Amino acid sequence: MRIGSLLYPAAISASLMSFAAVSVLAEEATPVRLETTVVTATRTAQTVDETLASVTVITREEIERGQYQSLPDLLATIPGVQVNQDGGLGTNTSIYLRGTSTNQTLVLVDGIRIRSATTGAASLQYIPLSQIDRVEVVRGPRSTLYGADAVGGVIQVFTRSGEAGTRGEVTVGGGSHGTAEGRAFFATASGNSHYSLGIGHLRSDGIDAQKNDVPDAFGWGNTPDEPDKDGYREDSLSVRFGHEFSPGNSLQFTGLHAEGESEYDGTSQNSADFIQQALGLTLHLLPTDTLSVTAQASQSQDRSENFLDGTFSSLFDTKQQQFSVQGDLFLRDSDVLTIGNDYTKDKVRSDTDYDERSRDNSALFTQYQLEHMNHSILVGVRYDDNEQFGSHTTYNAGYGLRLPHDLKLGLNYGTAFRAPTFNELYYPDPWGWGGGNPDLKPEESTSYEISLQQSLPNAYWRTSIFRTEIDNMISGWPAENISRARIDGVELDGGYRLTSQWNISAAITLQDPKDRDSGNLLARRAEQMATVNLDGDFGKARVGVTAQGFSERYDDGANTVRLPGYGLLHLRGEYDIAPNWLLQARIENVLDKEYEEVATYNTPGRSAYLYASYRF
Repeated sequence: MRIGSLLYPAAISASLMSFAAVSVLAEEATPVRLETTVVTATRTAQTVDETLASVTVITREEIERGQYQSLPDLLATIPGVQVNQDGGLGTNTSIYLRGTSTNQTLVLVDGIRIRSATTGAASLQYIPLSQIDRVEVVRGPRSTLYGADAVGGVIQVFTRSGEAGTRGEVTVGGGSHGTAEGRAFFATASGNSHYSLGIGHLRSDGIDAQKNDVPDAFGWGNTPDEPDKDGYREDSLSVRFGHEFSPGNSLQFTGLHAEGESEYDGTSQNSADFIQQALGLTLHLLPTDTLSVTAQASQSQDRSENFLDGTFSSLFDTKQQQFSVQGDLFLRDSDVLTIGNDYTKDKVRSDTDYDERSRDNSALFTQYQLEHMNHSILVGVRYDDNEQFGSHTTYNAGYGLRLPHDLKLGLNYGTAFRAPTFNELYYPDPWGWGGGNPDLKPEESTSYEISLQQSLPNAYWRTSIFRTEIDNMISGWPAENISRARIDGVELDGGYRLTSQWNISAAITLQDPKDRDSGNLLARRAEQMATVNLDGDFGKARVGVTAQGFSERYDDGANTVRLPGYGLLHLRGEYDIAPNWLLQARIENVLDKEYEEVATYNTPGRSAYLYASYRF
């Protein structure tokens, strides 16, 4: 499908017709607000209904009910998100948020930036789902709050906490592909202190990551002839300690650590020992009733030691030190003035002889949120000063209007940028094939969005129309600022309580991700994506069905290697077999569909898993 000039009116008509029945059924009831709290959209606490941004929040309860195996599996169900993996569990993962690339999406863990400074991408496949309490996904630019890389949006992961009192759980299970998993979590609170500890172990024999000895999609020869299973092993730990000295004044430490081994197919390397880590110390102060101050010192690490058949091949170990101070001044009843300062320093340790091994970035930002009667206004600006490419200023503005029947109209505008990676800037050129380009400029983007949403007692829906234009896109090797892109799209998502036992929800994304110079589709982006969930709750027993569909894509920017569209069906169920005991089962890819997310790479067929949990 090519989404042309008729996309916007067609999408608006479709969205209004799709949810008209829901509105009619519920218009006589008293509307309710979506009360789930989100902090990523504005760096302050708001409900999902109050924020002007397009936001999805996945809670721990929803993670457990969905029985997702990994963070990429969970993210693939969110509106506007497409996930591709180069093989099975633990292999390289790419995420396209509203059609933008992996390194144009910012990933945070408890407010801490996490990514590889050499590739610019976060290793989402290594973030352990067992240690996650909540995931917030903000769609649309957020560089005015977070700086570089928040072009398509922000994904923030929050680790599990002990603030809800004493509780714990132990879970064991496994299934297809030699998969086995065990995890435990304990949390308690005593007086003004709270503690939590989570541990996990996951292993899988995996699948053969890539088709063997077939022509490579890019014409570089044949793929490796390695007809073996590519396994995955992960050990994870999360800790959290917090103490409130007095009302509003507290200190909290958070830590997330994951390490293990990931196998894949390759001619120069075919396995990696990895470490993903995020450590942070956060101080909250409430000097007055109208002023809140937050300071955080943190460090993240992305380490990959690579091997070929057990022999050392390469090492990439990047760390990012981060310091931030933020003040929130609460004015009148609901207005908030935010002023903050961020400092980050990237360091690279590698056997590769980079021309530079560190750089720092300082930033100042401010944001004002205003609520008056039925109107909401947000404006923000940020100034970044980077050691490598100089200064960059970004802006953001939003407007919301509450309409009759609990409808809410939203308008958003924002600019963003992506900083060039160490590979793009400083990679050496020992063989004369070209190296990094230190003269690269940041990629720059401008985004627009209009949205309409409604929250009702038994239903909710939201539709968003967006456009993102990206200039100075970095392409080729040696890398140059030579490309431009435009991504137009529509997102529709909603849910409805069919009966007291059954709920249905759906998310649909239609987009036109184009290279503005060639007119080709951007590589590996689907133009249509859809997810439908049907869940039933029968007291002790609960069941669910998920259907996913993706249209055809092209594996390359020249649009010569076509990847067919595909659909998947997943089943899940759980049963309270005794007090505190839960049995869960799921079947993925029920119809045993053969498909490719990336050309020449395999995907799992029909798979079944069984888990048992004891909770106290």
